[in-house]
Amino acid sequence: MTTATDTGTITALLNELRTTTKAVSGDGWLTRDLANTPRADLRELGSNGKPLQALDSAGVGFLTPMISFLEEPLNQLKGNPDGVQQGSGEFGRAGQQATTLAQDYRGKAASETSGWSGQSATDYAKTGKQLADGVLSVAETALTSATALIKAGQVVAQVVAEVTRLITEAVGKIVPIMTEAVAAAPATFGQSIAVAIPQCVQIAVDCGAQIAAKLGELLASGENLIKLVEGAQAVLKVVKQALSVIGEQAQGSAKLPTAKTQAKVDQNSSS
Repeated sequence: MTTATDTGTITALLNELRTTTKAVSGDGWLTRDLANTPRADLRELGSNGKPLQALDSAGVGFLTPMISFLEEPLNQLKGNPDGVQQGSGEFGRAGQQATTLAQDYRGKAASETSGWSGQSATDYAKTGKQLADGVLSVAETALTSATALIKAGQVVAQVVAEVTRLITEAVGKIVPIMTEAVAAAPATFGQSIAVAIPQCVQIAVDCGAQIAAKLGELLASGENLIKLVEGAQAVLKVVKQALSVIGEQAQGSAKLPTAKTQAKVDQNSSS
């Protein structure tokens, strides 16, 4: 098991975080059903569509209260796509800033110690790489979070689109039945409507079962995604502990040589 004292494993932990980011970017965390479902634009998350309004247009809106439960999941799933984009962007910018910081540190460390030699130079280079990889680990975790936000928003949008499609299909079956029943009502003294309503409600119930299955798939996929993100957070915690150990070791031992002190060492060695 990796511990905070395993400072040499920071690079390995960074690679692990990069693997996690790739896993979040991919579809491996999606259930099979959602993985095979057509993708939807994130903007679908903010859709204001109400598929049951087609009943009003067909003149059978009186049936809407009986099957209004079909649209309840849509009201719960819909959100703000701009908010998702903004949150992801903040994580992305934080990751980019951390990446730039690590790259700048590596560049300065290399240029300022290019003339160093011996064990002190080797130790400094090793510590510098660990520190840079630690900062890159922070950047990678931010990237993981940014990617997870977008992917979560997209999969919810995908389910919104699927639920909308299922309701629309159900309404497409209900409207002809009710239209025919209404047309026959005068001749049957309303009996045709009384017979048609249970049929239509059953169609809605069957549709509701399909919607429930979609919501179950979404829940399972969300749990898989959360596990990946929590795993990245756990790895980052180990990285932070390792960086803390490096700091304690540096404080408890002789200070790392500066460019000036190293120059004196080189001068004494040559004399």
